[in-house]
Amino acid sequence: MPVWKKLTISFLMLVVTVTGSDCLMAQRLNESSVGITIPTQRQLGQYDLERVWWGQAVVDPHRDRIVHLSIDEINLYALSTAGIITAFSNETGKKLWATQLGRGNNIGYSPVSNSKYVFITVGTKLYSIDRLNGEIDWELQLPGSASTSPTVDEDAIYVGTLSGRVYAWDLKKLNELSNESKLPAWRESAIRWTYQTGDTINTPAIVTNRTLIFASQDGSLYSVTLQDRQLAFQFETDAPISASLAEDDKSIFLASEDQNLYCLNKLNGIVRWRIRTSFPLLFPVSVLENEVYLSSKKKGLFQLSAQSGQEQWWQPLGSRFISLSPTRVYSTDELGNLLVLSRTDGAVLAAVPLRKYQVKLMNEQTDRIFCASESGIILCLKQKDLPFPIRFKNQDKYPILPEIAPEPTVKDVQSETPADGENTDN
Repeated sequence: MPVWKKLTISFLMLVVTVTGSDCLMAQRLNESSVGITIPTQRQLGQYDLERVWWGQAVVDPHRDRIVHLSIDEINLYALSTAGIITAFSNETGKKLWATQLGRGNNIGYSPVSNSKYVFITVGTKLYSIDRLNGEIDWELQLPGSASTSPTVDEDAIYVGTLSGRVYAWDLKKLNELSNESKLPAWRESAIRWTYQTGDTINTPAIVTNRTLIFASQDGSLYSVTLQDRQLAFQFETDAPISASLAEDDKSIFLASEDQNLYCLNKLNGIVRWRIRTSFPLLFPVSVLENEVYLSSKKKGLFQLSAQSGQEQWWQPLGSRFISLSPTRVYSTDELGNLLVLSRTDGAVLAAVPLRKYQVKLMNEQTDRIFCASESGIILCLKQKDLPFPIRFKNQDKYPILPEIAPEPTVKDVQSETPADGENTDN
């Protein structure tokens, strides 16, 4: 990492790193400067919620704000307009690292990760960051500007561009070229294949065991084989695809600008069902546990059957899906509050005043609720009677934990101390 980046991050980390009584002072200073308060456990208890942890992302207070939150199996990532990415443990809230990307001139798309690295596109550059320590492993000058977040597995990373071309990059080869200081001159040798569409790639791709599925502004959905880009199927809509793709085990869900929602067979692209709505489909569709959540800005939140597309309930006060628990659905309303809805019938159980936490993560991984103020305060909330995270997707990627922890010895009990820098509330 260049020296100027390390100095910048070190200075910013020094500004926001607080412990003990200093932590309370930092909270008061933050509240007085931007009018943000951290909700207390008593306040949250009114809504049958509790705070798991809170933290402060690294931001430049004079010109910076948080624009993206994303999550994987172990970390939460907060990205700012100045190109600073801060990583937290998503279970404890411990701040793990913060890294400056570029010079803050271009806002990046949401980060993605595999088991070892975090990847993010900023302008025409793709960065690979060590997931454990935040060190930039390599940066790649792309042939064209990225138009959405990349998609990654353990072997390759797939980047869609404004020109409509999708690039499949070999990760092992990129690491080799970086170690030999051959980037960007030899970057072409790391391209597995490219695929040209008729217009901009406007949503992140979905990777399956054998194919990559992606959408173009030309109104088509493409499925090509991972190894040799052979076309498995192409599905054409009557209008450009307007929101991020969603999936379950057997199906792909896509929304188009002509207000249609399609459910397709993931293997062959055959239509399972289609519904016509009365409103623009601009928000990402969420599919969890055989339920489809269809968000809209003005018309409310809908729960549909993933098998048939049949409407199961409609909540006109809802706006954007946020998270799910066994008995509840969490969404925003038009004002930015957090709505607590009954999962059974969509009835409003409570409205939590979190309007100043403008950035709310659509969490399809677990039942946890993550939100951030633009000034960088991060909150993790949960339903009060759920002590452990409920995991909905990617079960095989989570760390394997022992079912029963061994009882500590007397010596172990006496030596235990809280971890530094954790703002946990358990």
